[in-house]
Amino acid sequence: MDLRSLWRRWWQGEARRAAGAKASRRIDPKRIGDWEAQIVAAGIGEEWAARLAPRLAEAQRELGSGSSPALIRGAALALAMQAESQAHVERNLRDVREVERLLGAFTGELAKLDEVLEVLAAYAQRMRPQKPNGSSGHLLH
Repeated sequence: MDLRSLWRRWWQGEARRAAGAKASRRIDPKRIGDWEAQIVAAGIGEEWAARLAPRLAEAQRELGSGSSPALIRGAALALAMQAESQAHVERNLRDVREVERLLGAFTGELAKLDEVLEVLAAYAQRMRPQKPNGSSGHLLH
């Protein structure tokens, strides 16, 4: 699942989360499947829900009853922030690739310019008049 769809699902889940917030506060999930269902209802994709459910269940056992809504909300917010950060990194990576492409093109143009300058230098060398030993120092043309 890409980050845009994750972000979209998270925002779509806001309405579902608001509607089911009261019910989820009263009932802590008991099984991993229940955790996954509540995580998906919070707007997190199924792939992430399957990965997060065991960890959130373990954290809920440590924190105690009633902590599941806060854990799920925290996970949703963390994933949303991670999606934003990943999008920023992807934009920066695209910018770096564009700069590399431009520098490569510039290097190619510099190589062409160097070649032309070598040809011009050789041409100028051939066009330089050869002075005999006793020349008067004036130009022939």
